[in-house]
Amino acid sequence: MEQDTLLEKPAAPKSWIQKLKEESWNAELLVTTISIFGALQLFDLVAWLANFFIDNLDSSQYLVAYGIVYFSLLAVSIMMSMFVIHFILRAYWVGLLGLNSVFPDYSIENSAYSPLYTKKLLATLPKLKDSIKKVDELCSVIFSVAFTFLLLYLYLGIFNTIYLLLFNLLVDYVPSYILLIPMYFIAGLLIVQTLLVLLGSKGKNRENEHLQSWTVRLVRFVAVILYGPFHKAITQVMMIFGSNYKKKKNLVYLVILFLTSGIFLSVIKMFDTNIPFLINQKQVFDVTKSQAAFYASEDVAVDFLLYPEIESDVIHSDVVRLFIPIYEHEKKLRKGVCEAILETKSETRATKVAALLECYSQYNYVSINDDEPLELDFLGRYHTKTEQFGIITYIPLTDIEPGMHKIKVRKYYGEEQDAVEWIVPFYYAPKVGQ
Repeated sequence: MEQDTLLEKPAAPKSWIQKLKEESWNAELLVTTISIFGALQLFDLVAWLANFFIDNLDSSQYLVAYGIVYFSLLAVSIMMSMFVIHFILRAYWVGLLGLNSVFPDYSIENSAYSPLYTKKLLATLPKLKDSIKKVDELCSVIFSVAFTFLLLYLYLGIFNTIYLLLFNLLVDYVPSYILLIPMYFIAGLLIVQTLLVLLGSKGKNRENEHLQSWTVRLVRFVAVILYGPFHKAITQVMMIFGSNYKKKKNLVYLVILFLTSGIFLSVIKMFDTNIPFLINQKQVFDVTKSQAAFYASEDVAVDFLLYPEIESDVIHSDVVRLFIPIYEHEKKLRKGVCEAILETKSETRATKVAALLECYSQYNYVSINDDEPLELDFLGRYHTKTEQFGIITYIPLTDIEPGMHKIKVRKYYGEEQDAVEWIVPFYYAPKVGQ
């Protein structure tokens, strides 16, 4: 017997990939923690992108910009949800491992409850080792899906942003319908690809080699366009899931959980940014509401001004200072108003500055209580908090009575463009003896 034992073959050494599989949870927990922190920073990047589009794009393109920004926000939210769920499940898995080391399995003899109760309840519960295995599989799946979303978000966000910026740079020189041809082409390819995939999955077409070969060629071509340098990695992960669908159908519910939690988180985070402005400027310009961001004294956490700003909602002095933001896209809108001024008065730096200030006065109108526009002097200035460029002016209040008043700021670029206006309410309470 002893001889037989000595002659037994030693257990085969584990392959390097098997060792990596068993020890990958350490790296997963570390990378997940870092990824959660990184995803939080990506929310700030999406907020900056929304402000960038508001500043640089004409309002007619805001809906397209909204699609890009919200898709980016949704992708980041889904990734964030995945990383948080992964962290919770992996922590639960570590706890199960600890329990398994102390209590390898359930016990009826040592139960604090009656044997019959324990036996019946345990019949409804999975084995501890099975739970450990399933949770480990889920964590591994979540990790791969999360980084696939990251690659997808990076490329699509960058690609669409570059395309939109190039469109705006070239639209003055090339007809817009020509610039839109790439979008129509990609949309057409996606429709044809979807139809071919659906057709190829039906009946006899599943064995149609000619149809399947053309479908593969088209899918690969579309993947290169949509996913860029990440097309092989993203396609590989998708095919791993697709080819194992029948074996792991429960993963569909996991994906639905990711999407649901991601959508919920994106809606919450959206209202911490200026993204809603891209689809509903009228709500932001609602003349019936007083916005806290109208007043510098409110100390609102603002990283990009959408409104004019005065010092406070209660003014005690006989002069109120008004800041009006000047957006980058105004350069195109004001051409019809200011082109003659800028051409005739732009010989030196001083005359250029003077011409610009005169230009601002030609389409920025300020009035109090809906009276005639005031004749005011403007100065250029960068906002102390947001560092946006704008113009400031000082409005005298000596001719108005104490009480509630309204400053109206109106940007009007000509008949071809809609006017934009804000109503900034304030209470004038001059100091005694003033």
